[in-house]
Amino acid sequence: MQFDKDMTSPLSSLFLDVRELILKEIGEDVSEKYSENITSFLSKEGGFCYLKTYSSYVHIGWFRGANLEDKYNLLYGNGKTIRAHKLTKLDKKNIEAIKYYISETRVFLIEHNELKKMKKSR
Repeated sequence: MQFDKDMTSPLSSLFLDVRELILKEIGEDVSEKYSENITSFLSKEGGFCYLKTYSSYVHIGWFRGANLEDKYNLLYGNGKTIRAHKLTKLDKKNIEAIKYYISETRVFLIEHNELKKMKKSR
């Protein structure tokens, strides 16, 4: 499991700090899903992000990153949905950015789910 690798990584302390912040910010209904390659964070609304350590940084993959306004200019990638965020430290800017991306993801998921419900009820 990737989680086990992350826990034994030289960046395990940063991984744990970022993980704790994500769990706290998503809230009570957050759940973690462990797989071979990533640790994902979800709520009843849907998926928020995944976390993984690399040799020189901790990687957050924002599942709805392509739909988020990147006011912190920290996201990269050009996939259809996911945008990534590299962290080498959990400073004030990164803490604010993570909180912001979680908040924006929550709004996106709620709106997205409501639109799906409306389409089904037609």
